[in-house]
Amino acid sequence: MYIRLKSFLEKFSIFYYSQYGFGENRSTEHAILEITNQIQTNMDRNLYTCGIFIDLQQAFDTVDHSILLKKLDHYGIRGIVND
Repeated sequence: MYIRLKSFLEKFSIFYYSQYGFGENRSTEHAILEITNQIQTNMDRNLYTCGIFIDLQQAFDTVDHSILLKKLDHYGIRGIVND
């Protein structure tokens, strides 16, 4: 099920580009490289950079499951899979 769902989400580009840790070649190391590059670019342009980093432990437990199921339906995950 995991492989089919992941394949579906990647095929239709449902993951947000800046979402790391789930997609192919989108590890948390890539997130660090991207933010480091952005900071260096801003320093070269004499701009300020501000970051807020939040680690939500057990984040799935805080999600309203009825909203999650509606979102899955919206993105095309319907029928038995969503039931």
